[in-house]
Amino acid sequence: MSSLINLTPSIKNFDQYLNDINAGIIQIPEFQRDFVWDLENVINLLESIKKNYPIGSFLFWKPDTSFNISKNLGPYVLKDFVLDAFEKINNVYILDGYQRMSSLFGCLMNPNEVLNFELNRNLFDRIFNVYYDLKDECFVPNRGGNAEKESCIVPVNVFLDYEAFLTYSEKINKMYPIEEAKIFTDRLKRIITTFMRYQMPVIEISGGSLDEAIDIFTLLNKEGKAISPDWILSAKTYSSDFRMGDEIDNALIRLEYYNFIDKKPKELAVRELIFRSIQSSFGDLYLDTKKTDIITLSKKSDFVEVVLNTCQSVEFAAKFLYEQVGVVDNKLLPANMQFIFLVEFFNHIKKPSIEQISELKKWFWQTAYFNYFTIFNPSKRKTAFQFFQNYILRIQPIPLFMDKFDSFIVPELSDKINLSGVRSKVFMLFLLNYSNHFNEINPEFCSGYKMMRLFNGFNKYDISKSGEFTNTMLFYINKENILLLDLIKKRKATDLSFLLEIEFKGQYHELFITDEMRDYYLNDDINKVLEIRFSAIQTAEKYFIENLI
Repeated sequence: MSSLINLTPSIKNFDQYLNDINAGIIQIPEFQRDFVWDLENVINLLESIKKNYPIGSFLFWKPDTSFNISKNLGPYVLKDFVLDAFEKINNVYILDGYQRMSSLFGCLMNPNEVLNFELNRNLFDRIFNVYYDLKDECFVPNRGGNAEKESCIVPVNVFLDYEAFLTYSEKINKMYPIEEAKIFTDRLKRIITTFMRYQMPVIEISGGSLDEAIDIFTLLNKEGKAISPDWILSAKTYSSDFRMGDEIDNALIRLEYYNFIDKKPKELAVRELIFRSIQSSFGDLYLDTKKTDIITLSKKSDFVEVVLNTCQSVEFAAKFLYEQVGVVDNKLLPANMQFIFLVEFFNHIKKPSIEQISELKKWFWQTAYFNYFTIFNPSKRKTAFQFFQNYILRIQPIPLFMDKFDSFIVPELSDKINLSGVRSKVFMLFLLNYSNHFNEINPEFCSGYKMMRLFNGFNKYDISKSGEFTNTMLFYINKENILLLDLIKKRKATDLSFLLEIEFKGQYHELFITDEMRDYYLNDDINKVLEIRFSAIQTAEKYFIENLI
């Protein structure tokens, strides 16, 4: 570590930090990751301060050289002429605590006093325009409302402004009876006092290079909250024309077309999966931690080229999963490792032949049904990855690594059908693909899938032989099923038992509904209906699995 580096701890009221950001004394370096918090994260942060809980320390860095700075800070965008002026100042950069500081700046600064920034009103109203309800003593999003609500529901951006406190106190005293007004004003005074007195610890690094500053950041956080590895690598490989975090963000946007996304901020499972794919794109599976260490990877001469290629390949992998095997929601993916292997395939082959697509489809179903990545330990998974790479290079004729073929046994299906287990997911995919005659899925005409029950009162029937999965009905939401969806809506149906009515005779075999089942349904023999469907599903799935071997 450089002898020029100094670490200085300090603690201040956070309004001082917010004012320094407003004045450009504290800045956001361009290599910082994007803001990914949502309204829930912001409200939880405010609740912690209200309860006087610690919200963690912050890490600032004052280097010897300057960096380009980000224009974005919460709902604010730095004005262009101010950006030019600020970048000429060698000041303090936020290294750790960007999400928290952006949230505090976005919520607690009065927009009328943030002179150097433009307000993104839509983003502000969606995430940062938080109010404090003095009746229920809780934080709430901006819901508009009448004059009464505006008096007892106070915007949090007045918490650091004593004059605003006096103004709201006067409003409350005019609006409510004396006793109620006193309760509200006391509560307002208490919450404002808490925020004004709340202090935040900061460690400031002076001097040193970006690598050294990030290393300190990593060490300081080693026993605390996990650091996003892609953030560290993004920062260490930052340049004016490349930022790995931006490439991952762009890939995430493209994956939305294939519904391969997390519904919450883009910092969760899919983002990590893309990063793991990048790690594995240098030749070794990410499980080989020594060879795929993020610092080691960042020093490779072809690092940027590999990242760009991989971020393109993740889109091809998602496209394959959606169109060829019907993974129309990333939560249907049986094993994340399947995605990483597919990315590696598309790293080398962007336009596979019909034969290769067929081989990949078979490999997908084999690895899903055989619980391939669960029964293999990490060492075997790395071997399987090497075997798969040899298949890509046509050194091996097939993609599936078979150590002991006898060990490939399809697990029993649980009674419960959900998205928590590999066997359950692959069964759901089988039903979905069967309902679509195993045809290719076009994302232009498909918006997802629907899972319903054949009978809502399923539990009252004898399920000892059939299990819940016999009652599970799945189908894609695509143009072929518009009539079925309309029918469900028209009948206000909560299950699909109406499809057993005689008017649908000869229809819906793809949902494992037969005319024989209809005959028993008309005689009110529900157990026999389930028994026949159980047998039909078992037979069809068994036949499908046998053709995989």
